[in-house]
Amino acid sequence: MARVATTPVAASTTGAICTPAAFTADGISVPNDGRTAVVVNNGAVGSVNITTQFGDRAQVDGVVPADRVKAVAPATSQVFGPWGSEYDQGGADGRVVFLDVSAPASVTYSVIRVTPK
Repeated sequence: MARVATTPVAASTTGAICTPAAFTADGISVPNDGRTAVVVNNGAVGSVNITTQFGDRAQVDGVVPADRVKAVAPATSQVFGPWGSEYDQGGADGRVVFLDVSAPASVTYSVIRVTPK
């Protein structure tokens, strides 16, 4: 299975339908446009780690930083994003962010884009 390319749901003052999708072991790619965020819901009985990968152009003194890992407690939701250009994956993937989950069973996500009025 390949990484899942996501399509954000546009937020709306009238309420947008946002159906959570199941995480896969290969992770997801999310548009990196400065207006997109991911809501991760952990329905598992234990914590899971969400890893946000830095892009290969992100460097500190010539060294690519370690990917960012954040624990999501059981039965909770956390919002990730928006991200800066240091997370862009480049190449054929372009301006996207890669997110991975340590244990995908019982973990869902929703991708939301907020556009200023």
